[in-house]
Amino acid sequence: MSVRAGGCLCGAVRYEAGGEPLFSLQCHCRDCQRASGAAHVAAVRMPSAQFRITKGAPKTYIAKSDAGNEISRVFCGDCGTPLCVQVATRPDLVGLRVTTFDDPSFFKPDADIFTKSAQPWDHFDPAVPKFDTYPVGKSY
Repeated sequence: MSVRAGGCLCGAVRYEAGGEPLFSLQCHCRDCQRASGAAHVAAVRMPSAQFRITKGAPKTYIAKSDAGNEISRVFCGDCGTPLCVQVATRPDLVGLRVTTFDDPSFFKPDADIFTKSAQPWDHFDPAVPKFDTYPVGKSY
């Protein structure tokens, strides 16, 4: 089993995530835009049973998604780096911000999601499938 390590900008929070990504995405929803300060967020869904914080104690902000699901957004309380999200309806998965991995070069998106909120100045890779919301029938 592969283990990927990562953490925040200031180094106060570190984590490890085991296994392989179940779904790789670029999210264009307004919540991700606001939380990141960017046009979209590159993220991977990984098994939460193989995720652990190895250093520090991150803070959590709980919000509601467009679908009404509770989303816990985990971030460093010192530098503010967003680290991951956990959707209440899927406690078995954790959504990790790809750029917080020590080596994010493995990332290859499976989909652009919530493109209905995409900014007109953000450029898409035409080879990546696009979805107005979350892909129908996907449970990750």
